[in-house]
Amino acid sequence: MVRSILGLAVGATFIASPASAGILGFTAGNLLVERIGDGTTTLGSAAANVSLLEFQTTGSAVRTINLPSSGGDQVTDSGSATSNGYLNVFNGYVAVSGYNSAAGTASVASTNTKVGTVFNGDGTVASRTLFPTGGATGTPPSPFAGNNFRSMIATGANTFYATGTASGAPNTGGAWYYDGSTFTQVSNTAAGQPTNLRNVEIYNSQLYVSSSTGTFLGISAIGTGLPTSAGSNANLVISMGAGASPYGFVMFDTNGDAVLDLAYIADDRTAAGGGLQKWTLSGGTWTQSWALLVNGSGALQAAAGAGFAGLRGLSGTWDAVNGAQLYATTTETNNNRLISIVDNGTTPTLAANLASAGTNYAFRGVDMYAIPAPGALALLGLGGLVAARRRRD
Repeated sequence: MVRSILGLAVGATFIASPASAGILGFTAGNLLVERIGDGTTTLGSAAANVSLLEFQTTGSAVRTINLPSSGGDQVTDSGSATSNGYLNVFNGYVAVSGYNSAAGTASVASTNTKVGTVFNGDGTVASRTLFPTGGATGTPPSPFAGNNFRSMIATGANTFYATGTASGAPNTGGAWYYDGSTFTQVSNTAAGQPTNLRNVEIYNSQLYVSSSTGTFLGISAIGTGLPTSAGSNANLVISMGAGASPYGFVMFDTNGDAVLDLAYIADDRTAAGGGLQKWTLSGGTWTQSWALLVNGSGALQAAAGAGFAGLRGLSGTWDAVNGAQLYATTTETNNNRLISIVDNGTTPTLAANLASAGTNYAFRGVDMYAIPAPGALALLGLGGLVAARRRRD
């Protein structure tokens, strides 16, 4: 493997040659799912294998990409930390959070061996960035010291945002930006601000996060636009209320006025209020339309019951003809599911169980692969869905 090393004082970024990955390119419109486990070892707090699974939206399997679980390019994640492992597709890049630790490493989520991997659209590794390992008081400090690295989204081949939480002081949780050589804690850690963040997303050139901490129960914007300097405040945009437990979320501009006015949020509660929530913006106020769980028969319903599942990973598209076509991962501890949900604006339905993770496996994040249009962050190749893609510049 041919590599160049950048910024070793802060984080080591390895740029892989195109021939090194040996992976076929991703197909626009297909789903990418992050899977944890090796199919043999019971999932626990130890480091587990990470794989990327590509599916057609019908559930047909396309390929499995097994990331190395040992050696110089290893990428693993906690088998039991259900808040970890939420990949993202943005601007043609696929970003995968993880740990530079061999499979089997005990209590891996609390280690400071974080690593961020960015894939090109052709399936090759664009960069592999090792996070600083010195802890909260190190020089430089470790993002998410002693705790969970949950999600990342790439803005370029070796630039990205990352979210998680931290232990100890100073607090190194929240949202971070990596510019190719230096890590910057872009979110404010002052009292009252959220530092325990889950999924990170970009919509309409604005950085958003989900969280379930303090008064920040829902979806928040971090600063204005895409912040790259320290200390941006979080602004709670969609307040989901007491008990909310949001993870993945998608947001759409349905009328072309450059204002996001429709959102779907995955909530992992199996009680009433969990599952999939729909929110709409009217008169400057976000209002919940409904919240539906996945029942034991594979249908959606509001009331809770035995064997019901919430949701964590979420992706999808929207267009004026078909409404929302959504794809989500369910909350079963082992052998959970990838499902599709259709919301035509009147009656949301669980369209299909697309795939099951398998014994001693778990699906985490899901995203639809898209390629950027020249000069814009919009989807090509999906016909009428061009203007309705889950992210827009």
